[in-house]
Amino acid sequence: MKLFPGQETCPHCKTVYRYADLKKLGRQKQTECYHCHKTIRIKRTGIVMLALELLVLYAIVNVLMLTVVTGVSFWALFIVNMAPAVLAAVLLPLYAELKKDK
Repeated sequence: MKLFPGQETCPHCKTVYRYADLKKLGRQKQTECYHCHKTIRIKRTGIVMLALELLVLYAIVNVLMLTVVTGVSFWALFIVNMAPAVLAAVLLPLYAELKKDK
């Protein structure tokens, strides 16, 4: 499992899959490499790391908002807490791992 995602590569031919390529794959469990046409599996085990990173970010933001800023309203906390969730949705395709099909 990666701490921070990078570019994924095809395990057969080492073709780089960019963000847009991974986003197009969506929720597929396997696909065919667009370069070598071999079957590869898509694992989503990095979602656990994304959830942990998001949890730490939430904790830091909430502690800072409640201790540093006085008179914080519910809506301010709600908006600040929604920002990491939107960020996580954008980063989700980067947490996919490409593996050889058995």
